[in-house]
Amino acid sequence: MKSSAISVSLEELLSISSDVRSKYCKACTLERIQPGPQIMSACYEASSDLPVDAIIAASHDSTHFAAAEPGSKSIVPDPYEVYLHHIHKHSEPDQLMVAKESHALCSVIGLVDNKENVEAIIDLGCQIIAMSENVCHALGLIYSPTVKLNMQSTNGEVNQSLSIVHNILFQIGEIILYFQIHIIRAAAYDILLGRPFDMLTESVVKNFFDEKQTITIVCPNTGQVAMIPTVLHGPLKFCGKPSEQDFH
Repeated sequence: MKSSAISVSLEELLSISSDVRSKYCKACTLERIQPGPQIMSACYEASSDLPVDAIIAASHDSTHFAAAEPGSKSIVPDPYEVYLHHIHKHSEPDQLMVAKESHALCSVIGLVDNKENVEAIIDLGCQIIAMSENVCHALGLIYSPTVKLNMQSTNGEVNQSLSIVHNILFQIGEIILYFQIHIIRAAAYDILLGRPFDMLTESVVKNFFDEKQTITIVCPNTGQVAMIPTVLHGPLKFCGKPSEQDFH
């Protein structure tokens, strides 16, 4: 007995039945859906080679995000709070390391003008190399009072320098450098090494957790490289003598 089935193409079927045609169009047409708040699961593959605290942080099973709408913000939980939430209740959590309120300044000791060893503070955020008036007078450095510079501190206060001395020798170990140094009245330091020192020596500063610091410098004239250990900033070596008015 011959089969009674008849083969009909998709085009012919859609042209014959309007109901089939409307359902087909509805199934194939994309619809725009307004997004709403949702929870996105963050899946991680925690390697057994990772430390325990990294695996615990990675196993945080879900993170809540706000909807992706204009002006919306995503809030990510604090990693340490996630760690404390997932740690076993009988386990002692690892100590959270934070920064101290302040650290002592670091200095290097250099021979100035072949006369005296002077402590110089490292301050690579300063635009100049500066010297206190007391050091300048104690070493007998000659400067012209007609050349002055307006100095602005971080708090916006503006003071005028006394002058500038040119090509002053500053020796650290076997490396000899020549600086242009601004003379400052009533400075809170003997010498301040700013950005000119950093650029001239191509210095590389390395800090350690125990507050130690080393500076690697290159002599611009000989190419000699030296690693210099710094010292903590101490009291001023050159202090001004009291004037006669102080005794009145």
